[in-house]
Amino acid sequence: MRKIMGNLRKELTVAGVLTVTVLAMAIGVQQLMSIYDQGDHLLPLLPTHADVAVQPKLQYSDSLKTTFPPDIRRITPSGCSHQSPDWQSIENNNTGVAMDSKAWHDLHLFIPNGSVLWTNQVSATCGNLIKVHASLYGGDIQDKNPRTIRVMRVGYYLGSGAREMWSSPPISLKRYNVPNVKTLTRMVETRWPVTTSFTIGSDWSPGLYVVATVNDQNVIENIAPLIVKGELGASKLLLIHSTLTWATYNSFGGRSAYMGPINAARERSRVISLDRPMIGSGLNHFGRDGIALVQFLESNGIHVDQIADTDLDRNPSIISHYSGIILSGHPEYMTNRIFKSLLAARNNGINIAFLGSNSAYWQVRLESSPIGSDRRIAIYRDPTTDPVTDPTLISIQFDNPRINMMPSLLTGETTAGVHVVGDMSLVNKPSWLNIPDKAQLYGWSPNSEIDSVISNNFSPSNVHLIFSGKFRLVRLPKSSDPTKSVAMHRSYLAQTIWYTTPSGSAVFVAGNNYWACELSYTCSEGNVGDSTRSILQSVTQQVLSLWQTKAIGRTLH
Repeated sequence: MRKIMGNLRKELTVAGVLTVTVLAMAIGVQQLMSIYDQGDHLLPLLPTHADVAVQPKLQYSDSLKTTFPPDIRRITPSGCSHQSPDWQSIENNNTGVAMDSKAWHDLHLFIPNGSVLWTNQVSATCGNLIKVHASLYGGDIQDKNPRTIRVMRVGYYLGSGAREMWSSPPISLKRYNVPNVKTLTRMVETRWPVTTSFTIGSDWSPGLYVVATVNDQNVIENIAPLIVKGELGASKLLLIHSTLTWATYNSFGGRSAYMGPINAARERSRVISLDRPMIGSGLNHFGRDGIALVQFLESNGIHVDQIADTDLDRNPSIISHYSGIILSGHPEYMTNRIFKSLLAARNNGINIAFLGSNSAYWQVRLESSPIGSDRRIAIYRDPTTDPVTDPTLISIQFDNPRINMMPSLLTGETTAGVHVVGDMSLVNKPSWLNIPDKAQLYGWSPNSEIDSVISNNFSPSNVHLIFSGKFRLVRLPKSSDPTKSVAMHRSYLAQTIWYTTPSGSAVFVAGNNYWACELSYTCSEGNVGDSTRSILQSVTQQVLSLWQTKAIGRTLH
């Protein structure tokens, strides 16, 4: 098979990638494309109700008493074959797709052209039937060329980065309409019929998969995530993918949780549906925080089990099977149950590695769509327009007085900057971490989101600083040159920290949302040089090696 991810359509120049990347996190693709014109009439405002009562702030000392929420439903047993201790190395010795790290790095699917798809499940196990909903999209309106649906497992595979597990015969896709949103929630949800389906084989290795539409020139046009779950506790580490965050940044249909096609803040979606293709910044998050990290982990033989954050919402007891858990890049959106599950993990000697920043910023709740449970995400951001007023379900910031659960309870930090750029330097070298004495972390993306230490009653008192650096705000210019950025004269601190808890849990917080991306040469948004990447890789490998011992914090000084 020809290189399916090489020779891809170059929709974006190098300069364009920078511009799109800086825009993406805040506005999504809808302001870059005019194809979603839904008229110049605003939808009616949402009805309001009385304000919601303020809750007492959860003190850090009290958060140490948090226990796991009960499971909502029975855990579905894995249908995958039992894995031998060396299964990962055996799996990654299989022949992969014909590509290399550069092909992954050059994979820019921000704006799709030709076809798109979505699946009825984001997380499943062997034996489950996965239904694929696909459509022609953009491109030539007269396009009659066939597409194939391909399923690939993400990994190392001797440097190729993925292995094809299933492929459909050529399919003549139909062109379905993008919904014209008319509801008060501004939700975009497609009701496309099933195009094809496949069953996850019992011999498929658990892990992260991509389901792709591929044209007759062997070019991938769109991808969707699929997490295949194996038996619990097969590894000592659990990687929790932030699928809620990926979905909220998805701008298919001209709306995301951030913007709409006109009067952006007013016309953004209040409910996000997973029953639609993933494009724009949502797709960037999937590649940056999911694909790149998994490729790094498997290339270095770091064994992890993988689940979606929605799995954790349903079954918090999953965490109890592990010594350490990993959250990647940008776990910005969580349910109340996920937040409390992480607190409980930390209180039970389970180590946590936040390989990113801006964690647990927005509380959301999950709702059902016509095809299944947990397919919609409520994110009103306003306590007087959200029809649900229960503080454990209302969709507003965690630190809002109506919830009063500070993200620093988990991370020891607070969000210090969004769309910022800067460098970091070693401040304190822990005795358990081997780092060059004058280590510098240069070249962070101008789209960085950063955290810095906060000291109060809502964060741990024993925070230890590792890296720190001043960042500055980046704004796109109004000039005709989109590659130039304007640095505002305001400084922010990005800080990498660690702390321990009375249970012996150790918590590592990277403090930059691009940490996971920069571990791999395959990340399309990668920006740092080799020296910085080498330090990030070494620190991550050391942390994840130690974090495989439960309550490792008792031995760290």
